[in-house]
Amino acid sequence: MLMKVNRMKVVLLMLEHCNGNYNQFARELGINPSHIYRYLNSGIGEGRKLVGAIIKFCKDRGIDYEEYIEL
Repeated sequence: MLMKVNRMKVVLLMLEHCNGNYNQFARELGINPSHIYRYLNSGIGEGRKLVGAIIKFCKDRGIDYEEYIEL
């Protein structure tokens, strides 16, 4: 199954939960800050690790991850 991250909504998620701080958002996702920065600004680096991190981040906070991940 191919899953796609909605970049614009993930940016809003970062703004809402981490005040737009890439480093804090990356720590909470458990990924490298440069990875999240590169992905959110250029679209490069979307993969299983990022998708899984966003799903886990949402589940841990009671957020519907399907808003951010297109199935």
